[in-house]
Amino acid sequence: MTASIVDGKSIAEVYLKRIQLSPEGTAYLSKVNGVYQKTTWRQFHSKVLGIFHSYKKLGIQAGDRVAILSNTRPEWYIADLANLCSGVITIPIYQSNTPDDVAYLLEHSQSKLVFAEDEAMVKKLESAFALKKINIPAVVFQTPVSAINGAPPIPFEEFAAPIQNKTIEEEFVKNAESILPDHIASICYTSGTTGQPKGVVLSHFNFLGELRGIVENIVLSSEDTTLTFLPFAHILGRIESLLPLMAGTQLAFAENINTLPQDLVEVKPTVLVSVPRIYEKIYTKIQSEIVNQPKFTQSVFNWAVTIGRKVARLHSDQQPIPLPLELKYKIADQLVFSKIRAKFGGNIRLTVSGGAPLSSELCEFYHAAGIKIIEGYGLTETTAAISVNRPDDFSFGTVGKPFGNIEFRIASDGEIQTRGDMVFREYYKNPTATAEVFTDDGWFCTGDIGEITHRGFLKITDRKKELIKTSGGKYIAPQKLENMLKGVRFISQAMVYGDREKYVVALITLNEAEVQKWASTHSVTSSSFEDLTKNAKVTQLIEEEITRINKNLASYETIKKFRLLPRDFTIESGELTPSLKLKRKVCTERYKDYIQSLY
Repeated sequence: MTASIVDGKSIAEVYLKRIQLSPEGTAYLSKVNGVYQKTTWRQFHSKVLGIFHSYKKLGIQAGDRVAILSNTRPEWYIADLANLCSGVITIPIYQSNTPDDVAYLLEHSQSKLVFAEDEAMVKKLESAFALKKINIPAVVFQTPVSAINGAPPIPFEEFAAPIQNKTIEEEFVKNAESILPDHIASICYTSGTTGQPKGVVLSHFNFLGELRGIVENIVLSSEDTTLTFLPFAHILGRIESLLPLMAGTQLAFAENINTLPQDLVEVKPTVLVSVPRIYEKIYTKIQSEIVNQPKFTQSVFNWAVTIGRKVARLHSDQQPIPLPLELKYKIADQLVFSKIRAKFGGNIRLTVSGGAPLSSELCEFYHAAGIKIIEGYGLTETTAAISVNRPDDFSFGTVGKPFGNIEFRIASDGEIQTRGDMVFREYYKNPTATAEVFTDDGWFCTGDIGEITHRGFLKITDRKKELIKTSGGKYIAPQKLENMLKGVRFISQAMVYGDREKYVVALITLNEAEVQKWASTHSVTSSSFEDLTKNAKVTQLIEEEITRINKNLASYETIKKFRLLPRDFTIESGELTPSLKLKRKVCTERYKDYIQSLY
C-alpha cells in the first residue's frame, strides 16, 4: 500500500516526495483505444520536466501566469503540476466560457501562455485574442487545429516531450524546493452567479491545508480509485486532482460526462467526487426505471427503501441497529441496494458531494442504498471544503463539522464567517472587493446563511443575498424549495421567486426524457417538446406534483403559481454556472415577463 504524504512546505515538495516514493505507482488511468491504461509517476514526471524545459526556452519563470482552457483530461493534470513545481501560477479557465470571458481572464491575469484542448477551444482563443489584441503562445492538447494570429499552436506532445537530462532535472528540483508556502499556486476566477468574475488568489499553503484536512479526516489509500469528471477549473475538481499526491489514491479519467455510466462500470471506483446534479440525475433515472416495473417489484423496492432509510437515520443519530431491522436490511440489500450500487461499478464505498446544496432526502436515500454521500461545504475562496461530514460521523441536512485548521462563527444576521489555513488572501487586483468580504478582525464572510446544530454540525439555510422576503415580511430559502422540485422525476430545473411579492412562484423546466415517456403512455401527442410544455395535461401533471410538495411546507412557503419553460437551463445559455448552479440574476432578468405574468 502506498503511503500518504502529509508533510511538505509546498505542493511542489509533496510532488517530489511522491515521484521518489512511488515512481512505478499509478499517476492516473485513462482510456487509450477504448481501454483504460495506467500512466506511472515516472512517465508523468518525464512530461512535467519537458514542460519545465519548454518554459525555460520561452523565458517563462516563477511568478508568471499560464492559463489552461480545457475539459478535464490528463494533459490538464500534467500542465498544472508542471506549473505548481515551476513556481508558475495556473489560471484555470472553464471550457464553457465565452470568448469575451476568455479574453478578460487572459488580459486580467496577464497570462504568458495558454494551454487549449482542441479545435473548438483554439477557435475560442482566436476570437478572444482578437478582442483584446492578445498575442501569446498557445499549446494545444489535440491536433491538428487552426492557426491563431497566423501561427499554428504548439502540439502538447512536442511542448511536453520527455526529458532525460541530469542538468534539467537538477534545476527542476532546485526550483521546486525553493517554492515557499506563501507563494501563489493559482488564481481561480469564480464562475459566479452574478457580475464579473473575481480572481481568487490561492497559495501553496492554502492547498496543503485543504489536502491535509481531507487525508486526516477521510481514510484514503492507494487501494482507492476515484473517477474524475468534474471540471478542474472548479475548485472541487482541482482538489480531487491533487489528492493522489498526498493520499496515494489512483485517479481515473472519465471519457466525458455522457460516458459516465459506462466508465463507472469499467473503472469500478471506490470513491466518487461530484456535484449534486449528478446524484439527482441518477436518482431520477432509478425512479423512472422503478415506475415502469410490475407492481410487485415496485412494492419490494419501496419496502427496501423504507427499511434502508430507517437504518440510515439510526446511523446518522449514532444509534445501534436492532437485530430484526439488521436482518431485514440484509434482505433489502440483496434484493435492491446491491443493484443500485452496481450502477456505480459495485465497489463504491463513499461519495463526496459539494459545490451546491444536496437535499437531505436524496442523501438519505443513497445512504439507505449503502452509498455514503459525504456532503461538505466550501467556496473557491476557502480552497474547497472547510467542513465535511465524516463516514462515521454525519448528520443529514448538514454539511458536517469543520476540519483542518478552520474556525466558524455565525454573525448576528446569520451569515457564516470563517478563518484558517484554507482561506484565500485576496482577490487579484481588487482590494475593494477583498475588503468587502473580510471583517475588521480578519474573518472571511462567506455570503451563506447557516447555523450550528447542538451536535456541532454546520447547516446551510441559504445564500445571504438570495433569501426571499415576501411582502408579508416572511423569509424564505429558495434553494430548499428548488431542491424539492428537482426531486420530482418530471422536473429538470426550477427557479423560485417571490422577493417583496405576496406569494411564491416558480419557473420550471421539464425532464424531456421522462415527460416524453409519460406522454406516450397517457395518449398525449405533440409536434415537438416545446409544444408538449404547453400541453394542459402536462401542466396538470406538474401541478399535482407541486400540490404534493406544498403539503410539506409552511403556508407562506407554498408555491402558488408556476410556469413551464420551453427548454432547460444550460451552461451554454448562461443560466447555469459550470458547476450547474442556477444564475438567479440572469434567469430573473431573462424570464421577467414570465414571472410578471404569474402576478
